[in-house]
Amino acid sequence: MIDQHFAGDAACASCHPKQAAAQLRSGHSRTAVAMLDSDFASELLAGPPYQDSRRSQTFEFTSHRDRFMVRDADDPDLPSLPVTWLLGSGTHAQTPIFVDQRAQRGVEMRWSFLANRGGIGLTPEHEKFDQYEAKSLQCYGRPMDAGDVRSCLGCHTTVGPPAQLSIQNDLYVANVGCERCHGPRKQHAQLAQQGRGEESKPLVQYASAEDYIDACAQCHRDESSVSPTAQPHELVRFQPYGLKRSRCYLESPDKLTCSTCHDPHDTVSHDRTVYIQQCQQCHQSGHDSLCTASPQGDCIDCHMPATEWTAGIAFHDHEIRIHEALAPKHSTPQVKP
Repeated sequence: MIDQHFAGDAACASCHPKQAAAQLRSGHSRTAVAMLDSDFASELLAGPPYQDSRRSQTFEFTSHRDRFMVRDADDPDLPSLPVTWLLGSGTHAQTPIFVDQRAQRGVEMRWSFLANRGGIGLTPEHEKFDQYEAKSLQCYGRPMDAGDVRSCLGCHTTVGPPAQLSIQNDLYVANVGCERCHGPRKQHAQLAQQGRGEESKPLVQYASAEDYIDACAQCHRDESSVSPTAQPHELVRFQPYGLKRSRCYLESPDKLTCSTCHDPHDTVSHDRTVYIQQCQQCHQSGHDSLCTASPQGDCIDCHMPATEWTAGIAFHDHEIRIHEALAPKHSTPQVKP
């Protein structure tokens, strides 16, 4: 079914080389890899066991029959577990998961690659799972049902088996490729080879700014998919959620989307001037919207500060606003006449 409708990134690159080269620089191009094929696996196999001090567990890593295996060295009766995928771009972290195709379930491993440590550490938020049931999958991390597995792989791959089929690892197309956002393009690619590509495009059109953001929110999340119990520091991970709550978005109908500031194909720019210039398109001299505190300052540092989520991992808060805690730091004292 996938081969019937999906062309693959290489087919897209033959006509869209600029976009394809940009995508290869982005985190989207490396969101899922078979665990044994990863650099992280090579490092673990060559290094010492991982000591989980919070649980007083020791995890040992081996390879067996082309599979990456992990075992709890402190419990010889607990069978080793094959680790299937390594998910995440590595910009912040990469987390391994085990997928049990027979039982249609999985495990999010308790250990991950953490970029800010340059190696293995506790998987973000797994401090919530320090207590676990012995002789169970909880020994290895957070158990996942079929829905959890589909959700994880669905956001880290281009396409996978539809709901009517069981979870099968070989039906997933790794990484977030062209067709994750543009849809299945095999017919378009075939017609393009005949000079008739326009007959099948565009497949995806966004009628509004909200539609555009909703496409990103399928994985980056918005108000429809965040937990109602999530804390403010947890919400910074979900950029569409914050953006939709911003006055900049609410008072700029159909103008502000994710691509206003971010190239949807390329890696995230770390050049602050790029973002400040976008802010100043609207917030400029002579307009009521000009920032009175620091009109030539760093808009991002004040209105979209980096906020720690967990374990030293920080995200910029996309709910663009005046942060009361930062106001004294950035505001300019007003001189009374």
